[in-house]
Parts: sequence; structure tokens; C-alpha cells
Amino acid sequence: MAQFKPGKSGNPKGKPKGAQSRFTKMREELKTDLPDLLESTKQAALAGDMTAMRLLLERTLPPLKATAAPLVIEGLEQAATLTDKAALILAAIARGDMPPDVGASLVDALGRLAKLKELDDLEARIAALEEQQ
Repeated sequence: MAQFKPGKSGNPKGKPKGAQSRFTKMREELKTDLPDLLESTKQAALAGDMTAMRLLLERTLPPLKATAAPLVIEGLEQAATLTDKAALILAAIARGDMPPDVGASLVDALGRLAKLKELDDLEARIAALEEQQ
């Protein structure tokens, strides 16, 4: 049996208008002191406090994301199969033309592409079988 009747709220008065969470209240209280807090944290970091330094850097500088320079793998477009493409990528890694992590990402992408092709083939086969019936 349902605790509340359909269309009836379990809390008819609801949340009071203007209600704030405790975090919102804390932020409001800190607003006026924020410049002083930042300055004292900065001074602590400059004085050698590594925790203060890490806190400031983590909050102000986004982490760098690795990006690989574009590269051309000779023969990749002409390779007939996904296996041939993977072999060319592995050869490029072995020659030092490509970092191993980039090559691994490309081979992984080829694996995903193979699964997608397999799904497409299965859908086509099922459609053909349904047409025959």
C-alpha cells in the first residue's frame, strides 16, 4: 500500500522560501573575508607552506592534459583490414615514430571499430532473415 495518495505531496508545506543550505550560508559568511583569506594563504605559500601552495595551485591552475602531435602513418589508409592497420601502428611504435600510449589508444580504437562493424553486420543479417520470412 502506498504511503501517500496519488497527487498528494508527502510534504505539503515544502521547503520554505529563501531557505539556504549550510554550505551556502558558510560561503556568504566568508565573502567579506575572502580577500584577506586568499592573501594570508598566498603569504603562507610564499613563506614555504607546501600545503598552502598546493591548495592555491590546485584551485587556480587547471591540470595539463597530455596531447599528442598529429602524425602520419604511411600506408594506414591503404591497409585493407583492421588487422593490417593495427600492424602498421605497432610498426610505427617499434620504429619510435609514435609514443606507445598513443599507439595503444589507436589500436584500442580499432578494436572498438571492429565491434561496431560486427554489430552492423549482425543487424544486416537479422534484417535479411526477417525479410525472408
